[in-house]
Amino acid sequence: MLGDTIIAFAQTVGHQLPLGTEGLYGIGNSKPQEIQQLRMSPAFTLDSFELTDAGLTLLASNQRLEYLLAGKSYDMYVLDGNQNTILFAYVGAKAQNFAQNIPTNAPIRNSYSFLAMDVLDADGNSIMDTGDNALSIASAAASAGLAASNLGLSP
Repeated sequence: MLGDTIIAFAQTVGHQLPLGTEGLYGIGNSKPQEIQQLRMSPAFTLDSFELTDAGLTLLASNQRLEYLLAGKSYDMYVLDGNQNTILFAYVGAKAQNFAQNIPTNAPIRNSYSFLAMDVLDADGNSIMDTGDNALSIASAAASAGLAASNLGLSP
């Protein structure tokens, strides 16, 4: 779904959550001193059939999906077609890539790749939430420094 409109019958939806894991190394040792997860980049790919004119009229108000996606962000939902429930909600998703495969004697297939700001599970919880946020950590450090200076201590 794109917002509250069903826009395609997906053949495949693949998603990934690269965690930006990187080893931090010290001088004189080839072993990592610490492993940090520095960034998360939720991404998903939608592979679907090219819709006919009738399908476009029914599902997307006769609009081409690639034109609707260009330059805009959406909340996108992957639904379980059997139970009509949300599996994942991608918050602030933007199209990263569009590709089309035009074979002989087979349906045309479209692939859309997206990056998202967050991914929510069926209960509305972020699957990326680690509890630590750079702004909250910086705020806590600043508060601790202010409290220390108010006590006459050097931060």
